[in-house]
Amino acid sequence: MILYIYNKKNYMKKTFYLILISIAFSVNAMASYHEPYNGSRIFWDSSTRTTVFSSGGYGRLIQLQDGRLMACTESGGINVAYSTNGTMWSTPEKIVTNTNNTPECVPDLIQLQDGTIIVAYNPRPSAPYTEDRRFGIRCKRSTDNGKTWSDEIFVNDASYTFQDGCWEPSMLQLPSGEVQLYFADEGPYTSSGEQQISMCRSFDGGQTWGKAEIISFRKNFRDGMPVPVLLHDGKTIAVAIEDNGWSGFGSFIPTIVTCPLETNWHNFWVNANSPNRWQAINYSFCARALGGAPYLRVLPWGETVLSHQSDYGDGQNQMWIYIGNEEAKDFKAMSSPFPLGDNDNALWNSVAVIDTGVVVAFAGINGHDEIMKGYPVRLLQAPYAKPTIDGKQTRDEGYFKPLATQVILGTEKGTRFTADFAYDDDSLYISARASDRTQYPIRNTTYTDGISIYLDAKNLCESTISDDLYKIFMRLDSTVWFYKGATNTHRFVKQDDNDIRLCVQRRSTYYIMEAAVPWSELGFEKAPVNQVMRLNVELSNRTSESSSTLTKEMLPDAKANSSWTWMEFRLQPNPDETGISSVWNDGTHLSVTGNRININSDLPVVNATLYTIDGKVVASRRNAGKDFSIEVPTKGITIVKLKLANEQVVSRKIVI
Repeated sequence: MILYIYNKKNYMKKTFYLILISIAFSVNAMASYHEPYNGSRIFWDSSTRTTVFSSGGYGRLIQLQDGRLMACTESGGINVAYSTNGTMWSTPEKIVTNTNNTPECVPDLIQLQDGTIIVAYNPRPSAPYTEDRRFGIRCKRSTDNGKTWSDEIFVNDASYTFQDGCWEPSMLQLPSGEVQLYFADEGPYTSSGEQQISMCRSFDGGQTWGKAEIISFRKNFRDGMPVPVLLHDGKTIAVAIEDNGWSGFGSFIPTIVTCPLETNWHNFWVNANSPNRWQAINYSFCARALGGAPYLRVLPWGETVLSHQSDYGDGQNQMWIYIGNEEAKDFKAMSSPFPLGDNDNALWNSVAVIDTGVVVAFAGINGHDEIMKGYPVRLLQAPYAKPTIDGKQTRDEGYFKPLATQVILGTEKGTRFTADFAYDDDSLYISARASDRTQYPIRNTTYTDGISIYLDAKNLCESTISDDLYKIFMRLDSTVWFYKGATNTHRFVKQDDNDIRLCVQRRSTYYIMEAAVPWSELGFEKAPVNQVMRLNVELSNRTSESSSTLTKEMLPDAKANSSWTWMEFRLQPNPDETGISSVWNDGTHLSVTGNRININSDLPVVNATLYTIDGKVVASRRNAGKDFSIEVPTKGITIVKLKLANEQVVSRKIVI
């Protein structure tokens, strides 16, 4: 009996310890999990970098209703220019000329619902100041797509001295047709250095304007440089401002103030402690790059884009851009589109959203205005295909983008590189290209040129390195170093052998890498089509042969040891197994030729929109007619949605 009790006690004791171990293991496992990163990241394409104005500053850009791009700048007055593609620009046209020792500055532009274009600007009298020349806001209108312009229209005046002026106009049109013009306003504070945000309204398309109304004010500080948008919900006006009143910063930082559209600033303004005022940037992700001059825009699917300038503490001003959520909060994915020389500064910048969500960065760099296009991406994809592993890139290999450019990086270090993916039943395929004039294929060291792919094969979203995480280092010496994560050490462990095939083609100014990674190396018996994964891409660039200095660049906000920060990655279904039909039976017919979708309809098509499988718009056309075609910029499954003249909406999935 005593023995039984003893054994029972030991059994209970062992069970207790096993429970504790199990709990500890579970807690440890849970502790390494992190909620996955949400939000897009912008891939800036340095090949699109273009000078719009050879002389100017405060550049602003919009896309007109006819598809053209229109830009404006200040340069001895206000100049405008036009482009059909963002690469070739018309000769600048001066629509406002400086007179009476009063430079015309800081233009902004908008096209209204009825097609009217308005350019607003800021007269800034030069010293010696006289009472007859006041700081103010003016505008001009064009009702013929920019061919001719109206006389100057008065909007607002402040005082006549620099200390009591008004500044930086920016416009918004509401769904009702009301046009609002926002500006920074020292006019009410002639006995202090304070500044508020003011707004004037127009109900006749900008021909006449009402009196200035207060929008936001922080006592003893300076709200400035407003840029308004209507958020994707259609219910909220959000205004990006610079605010130097936040405790602990000691400088301007981008700030958002908001107002419900139904209130529309009537008997409403945002003070220092209002819940309608918040810091824009998520500083737990992003560096504290202090500085003002914010600019705000909305992406077609609702996310918001914010830019501002900062010297980041080193005296050199750079343009920084972030992605925020649909509420204009939680801005992160910090990036700088323009690599700058040692003596360059990017100042008084802006962003525009064109086409189906392309972001255009517009920077004033040392007295001239440049643009660069960026592509917001939330999900990385691999279509079903079987590329040839030959180190070459051609349009018909089957990668997601025609020339394998789903991922575009390199602006951070000035070395452009691209990457893309495809798969079949046997392997995951990777194609990458790096522009590099100094190539160092150093053997038997990690300090060599190459490109790494990190893969969280089972979407574990870990905050440390663990099992089922992989790193594939494709090296310039034509070898592959393959690593598996180890939970016990929280490190990537190099594997002695692997069956990864790699082909490297080197030229004097670039190299191309193409690899086939068997699914068996990644822990799968077959292609994991229904498995959500996470993926990260990293460029390693050795800077000299004699030194082991290595520069690295990876996805914005991604951390090599935290898979929850990597991008979501999915395999598109094999089109042969989807059963997708490419023909409508309701008088609308569809066919595919190469990468073009051909549509024929009994009724005129009012709007044609193409989506990827994750719901992102990739192409659209208004008033397309009965017989037309649209080029598809991505590989794999595309959703075609048509709105017909009788208001009927039809949609189909097709495969390119």
